[in-house]
Amino acid sequence: GRIEGSAEKIEQVKKIEDLAPLLKEVLSATREMAEETAGAREQLRSLQDKVLATEAELVQLHLELDNASALARHDPLTDALNRKGLDEALEREIATVRRKDTTLSVCMLDIDNFKQVNDRHGHIFGDQVIVSVAQCLKNNVRGSDLIIRFGGDEFLIVLHEMNMEQTLISAEKIRDAVSQLDLSVPDSDLKISVSVSIGVAVGAENWLELLAQADRSLFKAKAKG
Repeated sequence: GRIEGSAEKIEQVKKIEDLAPLLKEVLSATREMAEETAGAREQLRSLQDKVLATEAELVQLHLELDNASALARHDPLTDALNRKGLDEALEREIATVRRKDTTLSVCMLDIDNFKQVNDRHGHIFGDQVIVSVAQCLKNNVRGSDLIIRFGGDEFLIVLHEMNMEQTLISAEKIRDAVSQLDLSVPDSDLKISVSVSIGVAVGAENWLELLAQADRSLFKAKAKG
């Protein structure tokens, strides 16, 4: 506004000596504009730095949230899925079964005489046994199959696109692999082996019935040794 006002006055100047104060006014206004522009530029740079810092914080928060979400779905001892993780995964699994018109197979297993292991060698060693069994399961199923720690020493394995014969072969492979584990008892020369009993069920969409069948089969496996 000051520059525009001075420009109008300059147009009306008739004597050269009247021009000097008007030019000073223009120069003064121009300097103030330059200073304000520099200040605005500095503020903008500061805001950009804050935006970048905020974006970095948001990325970090997203990573922490993803990590917390993953922890909530996994068993902290074995890193297998927990019951919450199973519930979430089941939605995808059942949707895939319906889309492909195929089946799900489950192997429900628990460690034989696990209470005796805890009683004789302590709960710390008992945890080591559970971790070793979980790792053995991971080594003997496909990457697409699900391993869930279903209870204390009980695991559930969800297998994709297998009929009963294929599921039984897979279950026998798992049972045999676990039986070959050779576990050292801490502060002792003693080594022990463990075994698991497995109940198998194959079905389409009724998940609860599939679990019930696997549970009944596990009970029979236990009863038959």
